[in-house]
Amino acid sequence: MRNPSIGIECLSLFGLDPVSQVRLAATLGCEHVSLNLRGPANCLPPHQPVMLCDDKAARDATGKALRDEGVRLSLLEGFAILPDQDASEHLAALDMAAQLGARAICAISLDKDAERAAASFRSLAEMADERGLIVTTEVGAGTVRNLTRAIDAVRAVEHPAFGLLIDTMHYFRSGSTVEDLDLLRPDWIRHVQLCDVPMPAVIESYMEEALFERRAPGGGDLPLRAFLQSVPDGVPVGLEIPMRSEAGQGISHLDRMKRCIALTRGLF
Repeated sequence: MRNPSIGIECLSLFGLDPVSQVRLAATLGCEHVSLNLRGPANCLPPHQPVMLCDDKAARDATGKALRDEGVRLSLLEGFAILPDQDASEHLAALDMAAQLGARAICAISLDKDAERAAASFRSLAEMADERGLIVTTEVGAGTVRNLTRAIDAVRAVEHPAFGLLIDTMHYFRSGSTVEDLDLLRPDWIRHVQLCDVPMPAVIESYMEEALFERRAPGGGDLPLRAFLQSVPDGVPVGLEIPMRSEAGQGISHLDRMKRCIALTRGLF
């Protein structure tokens, strides 16, 4: 990858409201952000989750901020594939994503029936494609718990608007390597969430670490430089680096993310 497009993922900011996140990204020279329709899962005081799915005024304000600041919504999270749910139930949320100008959505499969999940992903991709959206699913999340399952899913869905999101923590912790990226067609990789973590883990709870205590590039053991060299050009790279310990020390979102961005740019 050359000339990376770097953005800020909502999980990094512990529930900072979407408009403020967009403005922070613009201040730091980032090109894009991710948001969650239902608010991030790691809100910390004084922030409260903004439920974009239920709050039209918040959606309108967020859309205006994106346009005014020239920041793209690279990813909208908050979609799930459930065994008892028809994909058409996502239509309203897809319309919201399109109205916000999202590039892609992320849908996590919680359906253990791989064939049924693939059919749901395909239906979702068809509806998303009609709205100019891409559907991604995250490698190492839900029932797509490793790269083998991810490859099986993308082959089964077989739709140009469906691909993979690679979160470096989940990707490497699930046993994949830089060399394994060669198993993927370049057009399957649609979004990267970047962080560093130690290998092996030093925090007992995986979810505690994932939601609250990841590390900036160089602070862990992941081969991030080699990884990024293998990612195709044009794939958005979002920094998903929540660091509650630093926030607790009074380090601002601005200062924390400024350092993370500089360390990320140093990888290229």
